[in-house]
Amino acid sequence: MIRPPQVDIKTRLRFNWNAAIAQDPFDKETIYYGSQFVHKSQNKGLTWDIISPDLTYNNPVQQKQVQSGGLSLDITSAENHNTILSLAPSHKERGVLWAGTDDGNVQLTRDFGKKWSNLTSKIKNFPKEGWICQIQASKYNPGEAFVTVNNYRQGDFAPYVFRTKDFGQNWERIVDENKVRAYALCFLQDPTTPNLMFCGTEHGLWVSVDEAKTWTQWKAGLPSVSTMDLTIQEREADLVVGTFGRALYVLDDIRPLRKIAQVSTKILDQKLVAFESPDAYLVEFSTQIG
Repeated sequence: MIRPPQVDIKTRLRFNWNAAIAQDPFDKETIYYGSQFVHKSQNKGLTWDIISPDLTYNNPVQQKQVQSGGLSLDITSAENHNTILSLAPSHKERGVLWAGTDDGNVQLTRDFGKKWSNLTSKIKNFPKEGWICQIQASKYNPGEAFVTVNNYRQGDFAPYVFRTKDFGQNWERIVDENKVRAYALCFLQDPTTPNLMFCGTEHGLWVSVDEAKTWTQWKAGLPSVSTMDLTIQEREADLVVGTFGRALYVLDDIRPLRKIAQVSTKILDQKLVAFESPDAYLVEFSTQIG
């Protein structure tokens, strides 16, 4: 198991059940891990440094695990609050790292962790102490990021995805209850076509081909199931969908969606459209007997 060790006897590290972990895009041996602090390892987890203060609200009332853990304390020590849930290093600029907590803080450093800025107050309509389940750093612009928040634990089932293009100084909400159904769990911008975006909610996968202006639920072969995470196998242009309780789905070859996003949805009004086919490979297998 790779996990940062205790700092000292007085400081108890708080790790969420789904603790944040990320690999540095510029240095594959560098990884980041989240407790209430951001931990950094430059040797694949052999040793660790703390590069942030406590980025959570650090509310003692929300940390009474011994009193509120039921008949006995959870021996995994994973049922914690005031923890870091998401870490997103920039793909475009060294030293830029986004962090999101389970008690509603969006934090940013632009100098490898020397200074951190709490940006939550700048986000209009942000649900107070919302669960920041995911942050995605843009692959196009260094100051751009997407923050996915859900607040159903406080009785709010609306979907929240926010976008900034200027390192968190200004934000826009690109996913709300008028565009998709159920609270949001994940978000992904296509790495080759910026207008193409995907959002996973408690009730399925949603697709936008016009940079989040409109959203459509994807129902072909995919049930309206809790969609927890999304990634793209870039060589084959496949969208991989991770669900809760209904296994893994692969949307094979999203190049037609990319084409639609590039030329506008008017292409769908044509009677017949032929999309370019990807390269195919003829594979011959031989069985060795003996």
